[in-house]
Amino acid sequence: METSKDLFKELETAEKLFSDGSIKTAQKKVRNVFNKTKNIKNIPNKLRHKLNAAINKSKYFDDISAFATNPKRDELITMVKALIDKPLNNPRKHAHAIHDIQGQWQLLDLSSKTASKNQWLSFNELTNKAWEFCKEYFEEIKELKLKNAIEREKIINEINHFVNENNHKSKSIKELVLYLRQIFKRWQEYAPVLDKDLNRLKKLYTDAKKPINEEIIKQELANKQNKELLIVKVDEIDDDDNEVCINKFKALKDSWMKIGPAGKKNDIKLWSKFNKSADRFFVEKKKAIDEEIKLLKQLTKDLDADIKSLNETENNLKNFTNVKNTKEFKEIKNLIDEKKSLQIKKQNDEKLSKYKNIFNALLKKESIGDINNNFKEAVNKSFENTKSDLDELVYACVKLEILANLGSLKKYDDLRKSIQLELLQNKFNKNDKSELNDLDSMVCHFIINFSSLDSGTEHKKLWNRMTKCFEVLI
Repeated sequence: METSKDLFKELETAEKLFSDGSIKTAQKKVRNVFNKTKNIKNIPNKLRHKLNAAINKSKYFDDISAFATNPKRDELITMVKALIDKPLNNPRKHAHAIHDIQGQWQLLDLSSKTASKNQWLSFNELTNKAWEFCKEYFEEIKELKLKNAIEREKIINEINHFVNENNHKSKSIKELVLYLRQIFKRWQEYAPVLDKDLNRLKKLYTDAKKPINEEIIKQELANKQNKELLIVKVDEIDDDDNEVCINKFKALKDSWMKIGPAGKKNDIKLWSKFNKSADRFFVEKKKAIDEEIKLLKQLTKDLDADIKSLNETENNLKNFTNVKNTKEFKEIKNLIDEKKSLQIKKQNDEKLSKYKNIFNALLKKESIGDINNNFKEAVNKSFENTKSDLDELVYACVKLEILANLGSLKKYDDLRKSIQLELLQNKFNKNDKSELNDLDSMVCHFIINFSSLDSGTEHKKLWNRMTKCFEVLI
């Protein structure tokens, strides 16, 4: 039995709780002390005064709480009356609105002094009246729950039939797991059901699935044993030739992959054990791989520093047989591709420069020795011309724009259509070799119809347009 001293300490704790704002907890402690003092005949005055002070403080907080919460309770009563006077069109929303109001009322009871008897009776009567509007809605819900229960019973009967026909024994684990997933998905579609049906149906459903789950466990156990046998076989491999050992392990690995699951946890452990048993075969192979990677890194450095050419590097790569799936091999392949791209770009830039210089050679501003050999004969012929054939120069330019998929000036629309038709005819007339439709043939056509003697702005403009085609086609 607690002493006056213990009760005094409890009241001090209550005072601290009041100060910290834990009003409900403090009030509970005060009530607890008050009840205990009933069993004490002679209560010390000091304890009595402290208890009375605590009771008064508790009442004070009740009054404050009522002052703060009663208007809110009155507001909630008004909200219920509004729902009675003007129910929401959707019964579902109407039910949710009532439920929300009831929730707010309960929160007030939890956080402050409970409502007075008159307030509670008034609120309870009004909410019961408001619920009447949802009566039909709840009847519909009840009907739906009954229908769901019937559908769930059908699913249970279907599972029982599947089991009774021994279909579960002729299926693999994968097929059984898929079957259970599909059944569960259908089961979930028929929810909710009445509370009185919930546990009954749940038990019947679990019992119906039990033989299927037992079959899955049985097959997993058999698969576990088969996988353990394969691990033993790996342990028994002991050939002198390491490659023979590796090939035997690979054959066992193929057999492993054909065995079904042995349970998620078992599979992880067994797979790890299976591979660790074969680690000894790959020590030698790993050594060879490490050696090749070392050489590969040096080869990459030599290529990057241009110590070795692309051809030399690619020829050397043919000797690397163990590292084709390593990141080091991918890195050197990427470097080769990068070097090739730069090489092609350099060649194309040089080629483009030579094409651009043709016009200066035609004007005799540069030596024809600086241009492509394909065009030197044509340039020499152009020097013999006394006059340019402007129509043919335009023809070469527009045709080149078509080949480069670039636009032409609007005034050349008819010529462009004519050339496009010509190209189409040449495409289908395989025996027609009278005209080549490529870059060099068009450049030659331009050159042999050009004369430096009458070269002017129009000629320069045409050449500039052709230069844009070079940039696309080269």
